[in-house]
Amino acid sequence: MAGFHGWVMVIANLLVILGILTFSSGFFPYKPLIPGLATFDDTRENAVPAAFDKVIFMVVDALRSDFVYSNDSGFIFTQSLIRSGAALPFTAYASSPTVTMPRLKAITTGSVPSFLDVILNIAESDTTSTLAYQDTWLAQIKATGGRLAMYGDDTWLKLFPGMFDRAEGTTSFFVSDFTEVDHNVTRHVPKELAQDDWSALIMHYLGLDHIGHKAGPKSPFMIPKQREMDSVVADIYTAMRQKDHLQSTLFVLCGDHGMNEAGNHGGSSAGETSPALLFISPKFEDLGGRESPVESLGDMQYYQTVNQADIAPTLAGLLGVPIPLNSLGVFIPDFLGMWTHGSHKLRMLSQNAEQLLNSLKTTFPGSTFDSTTSCASEATSGIEGAQCAWARVQRLLSIRAEPEELYSTAGPAMLQFLRIAQEAMSRTASNYDVSRLVLGLLITGIAGLLVSPATYKECARHRPSGLFLMLVVIIYGIMTFASSYVEEEQQFWYWICSGWIFFLHIKSVSSAKMIPNKRFGSLASWSVVLAISQRLLRRWNQTGQKFAAEPDIARTFFARHPDIFWVLLILTYLDAGRYLVRSISGIMRLGVLVPVVLAFTFKLHFVASESPELFEETFIAPIVKKWPYSLSLVLHARLVFYGLAVIVLLALFVGKRSRVARAPSETIHQALHIFLMTQSRATNVPLFLIFRVQVDILSSMDLAGIEVTITTLIFQYMTFFAFGGSNSISSVDLASGYNGVDSYNALLVGILTFASNWTGPIWWASQSHRLRPKNFAKEDVSSLLTFQVAMSLVSVMAACTALRTHLFIWTVFSPKYLYSMAWATAMHAVNLLMEAVFT
Repeated sequence: MAGFHGWVMVIANLLVILGILTFSSGFFPYKPLIPGLATFDDTRENAVPAAFDKVIFMVVDALRSDFVYSNDSGFIFTQSLIRSGAALPFTAYASSPTVTMPRLKAITTGSVPSFLDVILNIAESDTTSTLAYQDTWLAQIKATGGRLAMYGDDTWLKLFPGMFDRAEGTTSFFVSDFTEVDHNVTRHVPKELAQDDWSALIMHYLGLDHIGHKAGPKSPFMIPKQREMDSVVADIYTAMRQKDHLQSTLFVLCGDHGMNEAGNHGGSSAGETSPALLFISPKFEDLGGRESPVESLGDMQYYQTVNQADIAPTLAGLLGVPIPLNSLGVFIPDFLGMWTHGSHKLRMLSQNAEQLLNSLKTTFPGSTFDSTTSCASEATSGIEGAQCAWARVQRLLSIRAEPEELYSTAGPAMLQFLRIAQEAMSRTASNYDVSRLVLGLLITGIAGLLVSPATYKECARHRPSGLFLMLVVIIYGIMTFASSYVEEEQQFWYWICSGWIFFLHIKSVSSAKMIPNKRFGSLASWSVVLAISQRLLRRWNQTGQKFAAEPDIARTFFARHPDIFWVLLILTYLDAGRYLVRSISGIMRLGVLVPVVLAFTFKLHFVASESPELFEETFIAPIVKKWPYSLSLVLHARLVFYGLAVIVLLALFVGKRSRVARAPSETIHQALHIFLMTQSRATNVPLFLIFRVQVDILSSMDLAGIEVTITTLIFQYMTFFAFGGSNSISSVDLASGYNGVDSYNALLVGILTFASNWTGPIWWASQSHRLRPKNFAKEDVSSLLTFQVAMSLVSVMAACTALRTHLFIWTVFSPKYLYSMAWATAMHAVNLLMEAVFT
């Protein structure tokens, strides 16, 4: 029977993976695109003359709008250009997902990229996301015989293979590098500015984004980095004024996305979707200057807000090349002043309108666009609004008038059509493969059904606990259909955890009353401590959307009381060392303290390098200032990992043979405990002290096997959010993903990043063996774990299928599905692995 159950488990888990792959292939398809390159009409008598013949396109990764425009900005020279009129400033709206690859696609094609690019953005070696066969303003420049040069983020090389005549890429994922990654770009600037053989020079700086990921937007490294970028702007602008071959050059400075207050991005908060955008040239001085610095008009909104897709048609128009075929952008009307003739201005808008009209006709083949369209309802949005707006344009263009008069009447109408058409196209649903969505949903559901008999059997044996688990699964499934719940999922798990603690308290108290030798009072008091500890976890990191900026322990309390933080940190490492030593017998005891000391000093080293403000005016500051950090952070982390690996190997191969050694599983768990502390942010390390208290209290409650499984599952989800996680991509913490890594390695960085973001869940998965009774059935635990994962995944898949046309499908539900994939694959694999290792 055990063998049969084993095969059922294998098949069920394989079906979960197959269901994910099937559903994903239907949920994340590439959108259909118009092939080929756009061309001008054969008749060119009304051609719009190019305003510039070269472009310097400088991307500063994660350049949030306030980094350039606010009073706290380090872009002093750039602000002087705004005041003189040489720089036209905008806030560019970057739609979700706010990660580099899809944002670069939007900037260069003018289209709305697929959400699948979030995954492709992480795959550093991926080449399937190429734009080699799509129409972009780079391809248009190349088609006219222009030459291109690129230095910086190698995402450009993946997107445009073979496009650049000169290029040097730098990896965008090695976030520990603040300096060399930018120096490797800047060193090419003087040489390129001295040459006149290129038509487009592209630079993509990564250091500012890396600082954000490691230390946040308020890091002491941020202003110096902004000043460094400002100096590059100054050098380029000076060359533009002095060198003859750069007199007709357009300089664009922009961010691909912004960042939130944690320094991350990928979501849809104002900070993430509001990068700065500036068009710079001495020619713009005639258009008039603007005040700078300024206060924001709204949340991160400075000056006029334009869509990031508008960059593509604006660049194309100013450079005199056709607008990319698949662009949904609108030419920014502020630049129409570059032409003096009304006919040129009207022709520029006409080119944009005709290109967008072609996209509308391709997407909505049943719609008609002519001057006879009836608009009795005067629709102002959607495809009907676009039809009415185009009919209005056609009627105005049919009126005989002088070019200037015609532009004054038809120009505003054409801009209105462009904006309505852009909105209609941007809201067009993706071409989901519904059959694959349903098939993936069914396959995953079958996986849950396969393990349901064993799950039912275990739940029936422990009816109250089983009913609680089923209630959690059902409520979770229902709530996944609500966008507000998905954004604030942490509240659900905090309440479920509180309810479960209350349930365990009632059960323990009832058992104590029936068994005279148990003390009712002590159990009651320990339950209160458990509830208080859970409350502390709840307030440790505010996360989600509504409460992310609220005061919490990690960011607010520790900032005001740093000495308390350092006391707790030191106590946590002392506690870790004590437990590790206790897990080993014999002469090895003293040796295991070496990696503990290395781990503690590494954390000090890390904080001193990345967040020195945590040391200011604390009792530990004098020690840190005198500490001779001769080791690099990379080597320091490696020594910690090597030391922990030696301890695990000794426990596995020496401990099993020794009669006096303790169980290897205990040593492995304590080594993992220190590894997870190393991968956690410093302000989250004291959480491990709370975990110790919680597991000691839970171990005194004589939990049944199913109760241990439910407890550890609930605590896994709850601690994921307690550590600062959420269902937003922007909450992915990359700061510790490069500990011990000196270059980008997808496998190592992936493992370390997963460990740093799922620290709490991994710890509780490892700890479950200490709580479980000796006579539990291993197969019952695996069934419960697989059933919960499969049913949770089914709920999310069903929600994504039913709500695929929902307004928040890409900002809320799609990220939730990606996180569900991680829980159902990586974290579920950890759970099953822990069962195999510790039993």
